[in-house]
Amino acid sequence: MKKLAIYNKNTGEILFTQSGGTELEDNILTNLSCEVPDGKIIKSVNIETKEAIFEDIPKSELELLKEQVNDLAQANAELTSIVAMGKNNA
Repeated sequence: MKKLAIYNKNTGEILFTQSGGTELEDNILTNLSCEVPDGKIIKSVNIETKEAIFEDIPKSELELLKEQVNDLAQANAELTSIVAMGKNNA
């Protein structure tokens, strides 16, 4: 079984291992150290400029559900207001 091992070249300490196939050939991997802005993750690396490309951290299920609850609460308040105005006009 072929495995990729990411290690410290000075100490030999293993930082990460992953099973892989033939795409994990020796000497095709390199590294990049960069500062990641808050709220971002590294999406990829521009191989021409050697710069990291960032994207927003995806929202968690909990965050999405909170937004949905807020939207529903707002819609409910609007409907309640419409119904109340309808009763006043009747």
